[in-house]
Formats: sequence, structure tokens, C-alpha cells
Amino acid sequence: MGYTFKGYLREDGLAGTRNHIGIVSSVICSSVITNEIADKVPGAIPITHANGCAQLGDDFQVTKNMLAGIVENPNFHSALLIGLGCETNQVAGLLKSISTTKPLEGFSIQQMAGGKNTAERGITTALTWSKEAKQSSRTELPASLLKVGIVTEDIDEASLQVIAPVINALIELLITSGATVVFGLTKTLEPAGNLLALNTQDASAKKNLTYIGEALSRRRWEKAQGYLRTNFSEQEKSLAALEYQLINTHEIQSLLDYNQKPAKNGLHLIKTSGSIVETLSNFASVGCNLSIILSKRGILTGSNALPCMIVTANNGINHTNNLVDYEIQENQISQQAQALFTQLIEVSSGKLTKLEEYELGEFAIPHIGTTF
Repeated sequence: MGYTFKGYLREDGLAGTRNHIGIVSSVICSSVITNEIADKVPGAIPITHANGCAQLGDDFQVTKNMLAGIVENPNFHSALLIGLGCETNQVAGLLKSISTTKPLEGFSIQQMAGGKNTAERGITTALTWSKEAKQSSRTELPASLLKVGIVTEDIDEASLQVIAPVINALIELLITSGATVVFGLTKTLEPAGNLLALNTQDASAKKNLTYIGEALSRRRWEKAQGYLRTNFSEQEKSLAALEYQLINTHEIQSLLDYNQKPAKNGLHLIKTSGSIVETLSNFASVGCNLSIILSKRGILTGSNALPCMIVTANNGINHTNNLVDYEIQENQISQQAQALFTQLIEVSSGKLTKLEEYELGEFAIPHIGTTF
């Protein structure tokens, strides 16, 4: 049976699970006006962050790529870029880097001679899109158009022992449906790099995963150049081996860097930040239209661009139950995987997640270098 969901088919062939109007700041200095516009437009969400000014090199490129990626995400019906005017991340340059067929405009506060003029023009523009978005309707689409980000956050061994078989079976259902799964290569999973390398035929991914699994590598900024390498402890290796069981039966198509979109369907690993909000924002920037957070007790934040389902284990821990979308029990693995898949389809078709009900969602961009 071919699984389907009810989503928004875009002109470029991608599918949205939501129909947001994105009001996107190019720099921290335009956040206030960005929020003001979003507050006054039905269906609009603000994409604000602390970046965009005084950035150089790779660090600036990550900011630019993440904002371009979030605008291109199929969960957005349209997008309006708001800048200040003197920042490194100029709106004009950002517009040129975005590849999309959706309604898109951008201007700066200095270009509009002040915040009041900028807000008025922005509200007028976004209200037009909001009316158009309200008239669009969901259509029956194949599950192969789903791109699902999955990541662990605040996870422990007891939870993984319960969760791993069910999530592994869920990923099997997604892959056999032709969907794309983007799985977070977290700090806790890195010690299993040598195991992950066995699951890929991609030579570059195999080499990088083997290197990652040998020791913890982190860039340092003092006198010494390059990366600091620290051996993993036995406890870290043990937890990583359990986390590996979430995906251990599936072929890994590639290891993605920040902002790098998967080139084909199937399972992909992606590098993550130490911040869950930055990780979920990166999921959105590479085109994910839904995400799953695996946690031992639930978390209090998510992405404002993606529906985020929180999945926990029923292992006696006092969960933040009103924020948990699905609680996995021991046993009945295939039945629970099917039930979780059904819920994922419902969320993709418009059902709100717990985080969405409480309007808990943010956006953030990681720094990979120093600002000046």
C-alpha cells in the first residue's frame, strides 16, 4: 500500500506540511521590525536570530546558507526578508542566493528610511500573501515527499533500550515509502562512528565517520591551530552503541554538513550543534518538513518552521507529559512503529504537535567562527 498525507504541493515539486508566511530578518538589528510585521499578519512566523553582522568566511556563509535554506523550505508559502542596511548579510545578496518559485521580497530599514515605513510596507505585502495562503488547500500527496529530521536530545541508556527497536522500524517504514530521513549525528552518537561507517557505501562518509569515531574533535582558538582530539570514555562508547541501534539496519546514503541538502531519498546523517534549536533550524534549512525529537523526558522548545514531535520511552521517568506526542512501551515493536507512523502522517496532514499547541518554537543559527 502506498502511504499518503495531505500537504501543500509547491511549484518546484516539494511538499509542505505547513503553510507559513516567513518574515525573515537578515541580521539581529532588524529583529524588532521583523517581529512587529509577523505579529500583525495571520499565518506569519518570525525568523529572527543573533547573526548577520560582523561575520567572516565560513561563519558568515553558514548564516547566509541557513537563511536561504529556511526561505526555500516547502513549509513556507512565501517569505519576506527584512534587513537593517549596513550589515554584512545584505538583503540584496541574500535574495540572489535563494532558489525558489514562491513569492519572495526583501528590503532594508535604511532603504525604507526608517522602521515605521518598513513595517507598513512589510505588513501590506505579507497580508496579501496571507490571503493567498488561506485560499490554498491541502491535497493528497505520496509519503515519498516527506523529509523527516530525527535527533536525540537528553537521552539515556534506559530510554534508548525501549525506543531504539521502534524508531528503527519507523525509519524502515519511511524509507520503504520513499521518504527521506535526516538523522542527527549528535555528540552522544559520535563515538559510534566506526560502527556507522560500516553502514555506508559512500567513500567520503565512511572515511569521515571512521575519523569521527576515533576521538572527540573540537576546533580550538588559542595558540594551537587545528582540532583538539580527546579520547572517548567507555561510558560514552556504551551510550553511542545503544544510540547506533536506532539506525543500525539501514544504509546511510551520505554524511551531510551544515546547510547541505540530501541529494536523494533514504537515510542521511547530518552534523549537529550542541543546541537543539540550532539543530532543528538546520533540519529546516536542508528542507525537512517535519522532525522527531527523541528524549528521556521531553523538552520545552522546538522549531517554529517545522512541526516537532516529541517521543519518549515509558520507563518510569517523570515526563513532561503535556509536551510528549508519543510514549513508546516495551514489546509490540511493529505495532508501535505503525502507530507512530500513523501519527506522523496525521501531523504531516495538519494535526498540531504538543509544542505547536503551546506555540513553543524558535530559530537559531550556529557560529562556527569568531565575529570581529
